[in-house]
Amino acid sequence: MKAILRRYGLPALIIAALYAGNRFLLIPHTAGMLHRLLAWHFADFLAGGLMLCILNAALELSGRRPVRRGSSVLCFSLLCGGFWELVTPLYLARSTGDWRDVAAVCLGGLTMQAILKRTK
Repeated sequence: MKAILRRYGLPALIIAALYAGNRFLLIPHTAGMLHRLLAWHFADFLAGGLMLCILNAALELSGRRPVRRGSSVLCFSLLCGGFWELVTPLYLARSTGDWRDVAAVCLGGLTMQAILKRTK
C-alpha cells in the first residue's frame, strides 16, 4: 500500500501543486496566447497525467496490473479526453469541446506514463 501511494500519490500531489500554481499564480498574470495555453491546454495536460495516476493506483490496489503500454495509455486518454470534450458539453452549458484539449489530455497521459516508466 505504501509503495502504491509513493508511486502514484507523489506524482498526483505534484500535479495538484502545478495545477494550483497555474490557476492562481500564472493565469492571472498572463494575457493573449500564453494565457490561453496556460489556462486551457496546460490544465488538460495535467489532467491526463492525473487520470493515469488514479487509474494505475486503483488497478494496483485491486490486485491488477497497471497500464504500462503506450497504446493502452493513449486509448485510455483518448476515451477520457473524448468524453470530457464531446459528452460533457451536452449536459454542462459552460463546457465546450476542443480537439486540442483531447490532444493535451493524451500528451499528459503519455508523458506521465514515460515518467512512471523511468522512475520505477
